[in-house]
Amino acid sequence: MNNKHYNSILLSNNIIPKNDREKEIALNLIAQKEKFILEDAVNALIYNRTILPEDGKYTLKQYIDEVNKITNQYYFMYIQISQFEAFLRTYINHKMIKAYGNKWHQHSIMQDLTEFQTKIMKQINKPSKALNSISFGTLELVYLNGSRFGNVFQAKLHTAAILTKDGKPKYHNKGLVKGLFSIVRNARNDICHHRRIGESIKSNPKYSKKKMSRSDVIKSLNDLKILLGYNDQFDVKSVHLEYNKF
Repeated sequence: MNNKHYNSILLSNNIIPKNDREKEIALNLIAQKEKFILEDAVNALIYNRTILPEDGKYTLKQYIDEVNKITNQYYFMYIQISQFEAFLRTYINHKMIKAYGNKWHQHSIMQDLTEFQTKIMKQINKPSKALNSISFGTLELVYLNGSRFGNVFQAKLHTAAILTKDGKPKYHNKGLVKGLFSIVRNARNDICHHRRIGESIKSNPKYSKKKMSRSDVIKSLNDLKILLGYNDQFDVKSVHLEYNKF
């Protein structure tokens, strides 16, 4: 399989190792790196007019540089989403404690959420620990969960902070906010499961939109932060990973 991908991804795109050592490095790269990153790095290399082939061939170093850039982008996006997720768990807990007390995770209003009905969950005393044990999808459902306690969060949305061209709130109902969460959740799941961003929605009949780019994710994440009053003062602003030199 490594040789197959070595031929189809590298050699067929004129990415040619110079010697046996570079070929060994290339084969190890093919074996270890996500296939979509390898493929996206080829496109980044070919369509970047500032990167010129040498005698019609791209070097392995030129290619690995693009692989590393894309890897950085995915790591940084995951960090951004993780920072927001940590905020969201604390945000939900504080609002629900204020509305339903410090045992809200065991309240009857949570009975239709499966993850809150397990034996392990019923043994957890602190709601903060309960929140840390649920999936992002269930976390999203807690935030969006209908009229029974939806106003705990909906009333706090900074809807006037994002306006349309005619001066009206862009996210004027819960369905629109749900759409933002959906994009961020799917991107999170794609990254965690080593998929290209957008793969999770392609075959899902629930989504009419079949494409989702990194820019879609960044825009949706930023809009959610604004709506919920997220302060990005303490965010990681960039990430630079160190790689072996070739």
